[in-house]
Amino acid sequence: MMLTAYVHVLSAAFLMGLAAAAPVGPVNMMAIRRGVAGGWRHTLACGVGSICSDLVLFSLALLGGRYLLHWLSDPGLQTVLAAIGVVILFPVGIYFLVIAFREPHRVFKRARRRWGEGPIPIHLAYEAVQAGALTIFNPLAAFYWIGVTSSWLPYAYSVLGSNAPGLGCLMAGTGLATWFVVLVILVRLIPRRIGAVFFRLANGTLSLVLLSFASYCAVLVYRHLLG
Repeated sequence: MMLTAYVHVLSAAFLMGLAAAAPVGPVNMMAIRRGVAGGWRHTLACGVGSICSDLVLFSLALLGGRYLLHWLSDPGLQTVLAAIGVVILFPVGIYFLVIAFREPHRVFKRARRRWGEGPIPIHLAYEAVQAGALTIFNPLAAFYWIGVTSSWLPYAYSVLGSNAPGLGCLMAGTGLATWFVVLVILVRLIPRRIGAVFFRLANGTLSLVLLSFASYCAVLVYRHLLG
């Protein structure tokens, strides 16, 4: 049973990272545009910057949980955190589900028009900083990490104890890196075949992950109300 619990907690953190990186947004558009125009290293640089910023946001969300370690076993607090997850994740999940069907072609065409505009920066470090700033100052990214952390943190502490923040960051970082590795491979091998369908799949997958976390939170709240 403990092994199963470890797998569930760590795989959830991995999926949180993967879902954070996947949606169509300024970072992914910039990573693809720079990669197609200047080579896969530009996509990699954007990915590194974005991953670092996402992990900063995740760590800040976890920081409060570390000081609340002794309170996290309280069913009342767990219910409040789960309710926060429901309120944040359900609307965001529905939003990405809607744009998976309505927006990808328009967003993709607009991005394609911009691929040829302007020079590609020579210094990859500058691109990494740009991608990091786009991530950390994106309100949706902050709301996302608050929502998923509120649903993951209590269970993670019950299974992993004080190791939860470190292992959570490691697995979330692995999930983030997995997405950008896939993006680098696509840009390197088949840049002209990346189209709206790719982004539709990314947004649809993200929506399912978010709605799954939200459903889990809703179940926790429902059980508490019944009890």
